[in-house]
Amino acid sequence: MPAPNFSFSDFGQALLRLLPHGPIWSRAPGGLPSYLANIWGKTFARNSDRSANLLKDAFPATTSELLPEWQKTLGLPDPVVSSEQSLEQQQAQVVARLTGTGGCSIPYLEEYAKTLGYTVKITPYSAFYFGMPFGSEFGGEGWNFDYLVTVDAPITGDHTVLEYELRRLSQAGTSVFFAYTG
Repeated sequence: MPAPNFSFSDFGQALLRLLPHGPIWSRAPGGLPSYLANIWGKTFARNSDRSANLLKDAFPATTSELLPEWQKTLGLPDPVVSSEQSLEQQQAQVVARLTGTGGCSIPYLEEYAKTLGYTVKITPYSAFYFGMPFGSEFGGEGWNFDYLVTVDAPITGDHTVLEYELRRLSQAGTSVFFAYTG
């Protein structure tokens, strides 16, 4: 349901209707009460428009004016951001930080990347061990805590926020590598 949108004349007419009845309270268009009601109506209309915008701006996914306050609350923007992010990217990062419940499982990290606007597939690596399926990659113990994040996006873009966020959420001691397929 959209927020109500009243004009200054709507507010002016409402103010005139609130006046007491009597000879000094003329509601004629050229009278002093009508003139004052139109002036005050403009102020009420401006305040009404701003409050309707506040309803939209209070939510992180649609905010623009309150974005700096949301970012300050969440410790954003990150120091690793190398270029100017678009408004949508900034909003997505705020939403991801607010809705992120914490975790370091692969499904959680993939869902978190979706919140940032990316489609990723995370492949864990491990050292070779007895009983591994035939055809598995042979890796040493150094591969025990490594992940390959395959991102469905072109390599030419600035993906520092995605890389920073996934590395921040990964387990301690984990190395995260990124490959871009777009």
